[in-house]
Amino acid sequence: MKYIQKGKEPQNFSDWKATQKSLGVNYDYKSLSNPEKGAVHISLLSEQGYICCYCCKKVEQSNSHIEHLAPQSKTDLELSVDYTNILASCGRDPDWPEYCGNKKKNLAIGVSPLQANCEEFFNYSSTGEILPTANNLAHQKNAQTTIEVLGLNHYDLTQGRIQALEALQGIMTQQEAELLAQVCQQMNAQGRYQPFCNAVLYFLKNYFGVS
Repeated sequence: MKYIQKGKEPQNFSDWKATQKSLGVNYDYKSLSNPEKGAVHISLLSEQGYICCYCCKKVEQSNSHIEHLAPQSKTDLELSVDYTNILASCGRDPDWPEYCGNKKKNLAIGVSPLQANCEEFFNYSSTGEILPTANNLAHQKNAQTTIEVLGLNHYDLTQGRIQALEALQGIMTQQEAELLAQVCQQMNAQGRYQPFCNAVLYFLKNYFGVS
């Protein structure tokens, strides 16, 4: 999981909500359609650097969906279209493997990617597993709940992390480690993060001494 700093919602989404409100009609996410819905989806992907809000695998509009952090079934109508409650998760249809938004359904998670310290809740193994941090009991419980609810150790995801960690094999100097850390921490020129950059950065910090 990587911290997501929410930006400003698309203007046409704001205008749509204002129009619905002025008309005095009940509106929620189910009544949202294109072009406003598409604009929201693209905006979410852009602010997340085109990685899934939960697992950090690479996503595009074609293989991701709009995800509600607080489940729609447990929120009021306006919260279902509150931009601060909306993220982009991998998985486009019901046939997608059960992890991240497709597995979460209406369950609550213990750690939110909107928490500035969310990355501190998790460790990573060389076999691609994501694990709760061992030095904080409160963090452990919340992290374990999040891992289980989202299925973050699904085979697809552990294999994806292993592949991402291959970038560490060529590191010979501290300077190379620092350069790779910069790549993991920043979006590239196309506004994209490296897939599973959080796992790679964890190893750079803990095994290569990158600050």
